[in-house]
Amino acid sequence: MNHRLAQLRSPVALLSCCALLFAALAGVLAFSGRAQAATTLGKFTVAPATGSISDNPMTTSVTSSAGCPNTTQVTAVLKVYKPTDSAVQTNLAQSVTKPPLGTAPFTVDMKALAGTTAKSLEQALRVWIPDGSLDGTYTLGLGCGGGTTADGFLAKVRVTGTSWALLEQQPTSLALTAASGVQVGGDLKLTATVTPAAAGSVEFKNGDTSLGTAAVADGKAELTVKAPAIGGLTTYSAVFTPTDLDAYATSEATVTPTIDYAISAKDADGKALAADPTLSIGQKVKVTVQGFTPGATVGVTLTGSNATYADVTASADGAVTDYAFTVPDALPNGDHGLHFTEKSGVFGSFAFVSTDAATSSPSPSDNPDLTVTDEDGTDLGTDPALEPGQKVKITARGYTASAAVKVTLADSDATFTDAKANSAGTVDSYAFTVPSDIADGDHTLTLAEDRTDGHSVAFAFTTGGDDSSESPSPSASDSASGGTDTGGSTSGGSDTGGTTGGDGGTGTGSGTGSMAATGTEAGAIGLASLAFLAAGSALVLHMRRKGLLTFGTGDTPQHR
Repeated sequence: MNHRLAQLRSPVALLSCCALLFAALAGVLAFSGRAQAATTLGKFTVAPATGSISDNPMTTSVTSSAGCPNTTQVTAVLKVYKPTDSAVQTNLAQSVTKPPLGTAPFTVDMKALAGTTAKSLEQALRVWIPDGSLDGTYTLGLGCGGGTTADGFLAKVRVTGTSWALLEQQPTSLALTAASGVQVGGDLKLTATVTPAAAGSVEFKNGDTSLGTAAVADGKAELTVKAPAIGGLTTYSAVFTPTDLDAYATSEATVTPTIDYAISAKDADGKALAADPTLSIGQKVKVTVQGFTPGATVGVTLTGSNATYADVTASADGAVTDYAFTVPDALPNGDHGLHFTEKSGVFGSFAFVSTDAATSSPSPSDNPDLTVTDEDGTDLGTDPALEPGQKVKITARGYTASAAVKVTLADSDATFTDAKANSAGTVDSYAFTVPSDIADGDHTLTLAEDRTDGHSVAFAFTTGGDDSSESPSPSASDSASGGTDTGGSTSGGSDTGGTTGGDGGTGTGSGTGSMAATGTEAGAIGLASLAFLAAGSALVLHMRRKGLLTFGTGDTPQHR
């Protein structure tokens, strides 16, 4: 009895199984190759740091930034990478001794390779660049062992003519400053200073918003931007990007200037007041402040006063308009500020100088810039008669705000303490003592601003006119001397606000990463896959020729 064996399965299925098997093997090889990719461990330097491209070896010593992670000691190999393909490398030298194991940096001497493999940097580069100039930047590697998959360190050299030089990335620092005294919506100039003065560009930002980029010239980059519409502290940042990233690192910095509120004031008649006006007790003014958050609650306080004021609400455009203010009766004479505060520590201030009726009333002198009183505050009028040793108080007006004022007495060797004008340009209650040895007659004390063409005020007085021992009764020859009258001018002070802060940034260097698998490994994987496919195809053809495998119906081989 004949027994027929079962028919062979479809050859199409067999070929599909073979193809899947070979594809799986190729995938395993591919992932295996990637797992062996070299890792960059850090940087290395060479000594000497410059030389000729024809030297072999190109350098005699190398120093790493870390240790080799190998479990056994291996030779350190110096190599150069092809400029257009980092997977292609040429060995240049090897270490005389094996680097020690561990994570610590190491320094080893280098020697040329033996035999025909010995190459100078020039010879290695000419393999890839047969003709023309070799000028440019090239990457060197220091491998922990030979082969393209060895972990290692990187460095860069720049070739110029027949010489090469190590490129060590220098750190840079960046300082950012902002103009002070800028009001809301005004022009704000930002200045970035790069040290060292490397070529490049600086990008300015407000938060994550880029405001623009400016080129660095002589170590500085500047950009003028619009100040925000809301006053207070605002942070700006800047990032420096060098033109030559191989030679210099990037750096960044921030600055937080105070943007001033816009402040104006007018008197009860609607007339605009100058900066730092002098206000009398009980005087009424209206103050407008712009730059608040729309709808914000704004607190009001007065320096030097216990008076309390109700909060106000900013309008939809962020302004407090025509705030009615009356100078309190109990306010001391001097500098004051009416503060409008939305945020803690940041305020808009209407600055003024307060004065009461006694000190604000001009003297009967023809000079409105001068008031002289005795120690009891009694006005002495024009050209008073004074005694040696007598003390008086002089108030002189019309100087530049906060100006230094020299005090001199004509025809006298006496010296006097300098005076100083306040923010309203007034020397207030300067104490003057008539010298004890002063001669009888007319005298002039001058208070002059200590600068060219500065404002001056003259105080004329006489001494010795009432000496009864000289003349018991008036006579025609005893006429009193007339006083000297000098004119003057007034000028207003100025008030500037805001503070500017700056922070210096520090440079950042390049990091480390993994190098890609080499072209040699990829080629090997491809060849292996093709070999598997070819083997499968050959197997199918062999079985077909032997009659063990047929296609179609009625041609199925029988096994007996």
